[in-house]
Amino acid sequence: MNQFFRSWTFWLMFIFVSVLFTRCANIVPPSGGPKDTLAPVLLKSTPPDSSLHFDSKKVNFIFDEYIELDNVNDKLIVSPTLARQPIVTAKLHTLTIEIKDTLKPNTTYTFNLADAVRDINERNAIPDFQYVVSTGDYLDSLQVTGTIINAELGTLDSNVAVMLYRGLEDSIVTKEKPVYYAKSKGDGSFRFKNLAPGTYKIFALKEEDRDLQYSQPSEQIAFIEAPIVLEDKNISGVNMLLFMENDSTIKPAPEFVDSTEVQQEEDTEKKKKKLPKLAATAQLNNGLQELPAPLKLTFSLPLRNLDSNRIILGEDSAYTPVTFTSTMDSTKTSLSIGYQWKEGNPYRLIIPKDAATDTAGQQMAKADTIAFRTKKSSDYAIFTVTELNISDSARQAINDTSMHYVVQLVQDKTIKYSGTIVNGKWSQRFITPGEYEIRLLLDKNGNGKWDRGSYFKDPKRQPERVIVIEKVNLKAYWTVPKKISI
Repeated sequence: MNQFFRSWTFWLMFIFVSVLFTRCANIVPPSGGPKDTLAPVLLKSTPPDSSLHFDSKKVNFIFDEYIELDNVNDKLIVSPTLARQPIVTAKLHTLTIEIKDTLKPNTTYTFNLADAVRDINERNAIPDFQYVVSTGDYLDSLQVTGTIINAELGTLDSNVAVMLYRGLEDSIVTKEKPVYYAKSKGDGSFRFKNLAPGTYKIFALKEEDRDLQYSQPSEQIAFIEAPIVLEDKNISGVNMLLFMENDSTIKPAPEFVDSTEVQQEEDTEKKKKKLPKLAATAQLNNGLQELPAPLKLTFSLPLRNLDSNRIILGEDSAYTPVTFTSTMDSTKTSLSIGYQWKEGNPYRLIIPKDAATDTAGQQMAKADTIAFRTKKSSDYAIFTVTELNISDSARQAINDTSMHYVVQLVQDKTIKYSGTIVNGKWSQRFITPGEYEIRLLLDKNGNGKWDRGSYFKDPKRQPERVIVIEKVNLKAYWTVPKKISI
């Protein structure tokens, strides 16, 4: 009896524990092991890729693991373009494309999802997922490849829409969607695949509204003058120079306002609130003035008038008065004092209190004295171009024997120093030490600066091109010689 009771108790406890563990346990994948670095693998597509006589409204893709979509609406490109964008969804192992537009007969279509398809766990992306079908008897197979270059910066530009049109009129880029379009990759390259034979106009646009039309003055455009003719061979090496046709930094001129009314308004505002006092500040580098540059004075308020003849600039320890030039900028707040400074010398600038009057009629509370010293030549670096070598292929590509070459030393996206190479040589003294990017401007008109292109203004003109050479670290008291090769 006791043995039977113990046996019954044992089985009762076994059943209880089994039920408890069944209800409480969480099923999780095993931890550890190598990290998954592989992108999802396509197992099957229905209809299959490269299908002919395609007439389906829905395409299903089955992968070897769970998938998700990343920004697919922005990344999906259908060529030729459709009036209505397909709907793309993902569920478990399956990706579905629903086609909402009517496909044209005898046409090859490419559905390019770029890297939008990823696995759920590690987000490994398929780098260039494409699906190609034809509504006719064969697949078109012609290609056009090239590169997008920012003309002013000399850099390769990514995520730029490159577009092909069958219409050849100049205005087509402003009023129609392209027949084919692609996007440039991180290295600036673009590629059109499965193109039909024909003659095309090619453009590139970098735009905010993504309407694939040249409609805003702030949009950047690139174009090739001659149409591209696709017959039985692929076309490669199409370099396109991207530029902004209108300078967006130029503001429209202000409307004319009667000065009497302005003065009355300013007097009224002055009564309402106390204005800050008028003062002048010198832009110096730790109390030192740059040798080749003018002294910059900034006034706290816009000036109505300034008697620069009353300003005194003294030189050396005796502060002997010297003659200088002065220029006021358009904002009436910045004054440039021009003088051939002596290195390592003391100077003193005296501004009488009634020499400047702001737009509210204020003058400085007292005379302002600004004491400073100039830098020494040893505080600067010297950069010298000793030789310019241009390969035969580069000369052929430039295709202009009268081209001028301008060196640009760029820091923080700003051209700090520049000059034209003469007989293969150029030298720049008084360079503030630091790291600079060396660029070479192909200056077609010889004015020493980059000129933007023109598409709608006659004559059409490509922008001047800038080529990035390399970076250089310039140190104080160093002379850095450099051979430049294209």
